[in-house]
Amino acid sequence: MTCRLFIDEVGNDDVKTPEEQFLSISGIIAKKRGHDHIITPEIERLKTDIFKHHPTTNQVILHRREIVRKEPPFEALWDPAINTEWQIRILGLIETLPYIALTVLIDKHAHVQRYPVWHFNPYHYCMRAIVERYVLWLNRKGLTGDVVAEPRFKKVDMALKKSFAYIYNHGTENIPPKIIQKCLTSHEIKFDPKVNNVCGLQLVEMIAHPSHQSLKAEVTGHPMIAEFGLRVVQILNQSRYSRNPKTGDIGGWGRKRLP
Repeated sequence: MTCRLFIDEVGNDDVKTPEEQFLSISGIIAKKRGHDHIITPEIERLKTDIFKHHPTTNQVILHRREIVRKEPPFEALWDPAINTEWQIRILGLIETLPYIALTVLIDKHAHVQRYPVWHFNPYHYCMRAIVERYVLWLNRKGLTGDVVAEPRFKKVDMALKKSFAYIYNHGTENIPPKIIQKCLTSHEIKFDPKVNNVCGLQLVEMIAHPSHQSLKAEVTGHPMIAEFGLRVVQILNQSRYSRNPKTGDIGGWGRKRLP
């Protein structure tokens, strides 16, 4: 195993509630060596400098919601100078760390309208699309890898686990199971809890919400307004999203809208 896809979801599989129209799964592909020797020490250094992180006595795990609200352990961000330093440095890491980004977003209401009698579970649909893109990338590079997520809620974890196992065992209409099983080293998605301080999962959390919002904006026609999120998306569009190796296009490769 040489690579790992770290994933994070925004939304849930509720297909009825008006406020819950969109679900996305984002991922970052990182070579294991790059994760362990570049991504991890850089993120650990940033957390130490800004939030006084220490792996044993004062562990700080990057979590978007608390960061946005400047809640503990991120209350230092109330200081404008510290907040500016944090934004400059995390944006610099998002731009320069060695990873490839993927995001798949589904409009669940449109999905149900298109397939009123039978439709994929939205998690399954998004997982299938992001795993396809990961496997195609691995296959082009002659590499192998696995998939890791942070455990959330039992229902969410079971949906992701079942979706991943089904794809591994049966393939998709676009990729036969033998190719998926050649590229993926496990038939199970791995779950790494927050306490394990996995920096790949913290990095994908920093990009998942802005990426979700940018795709959602395309569907709804309501533009993003969050300045920081817009800067993240600009970086992803410029250099981080997976691209068509021949044309350089992001659409369908690094960013995918469903249905």
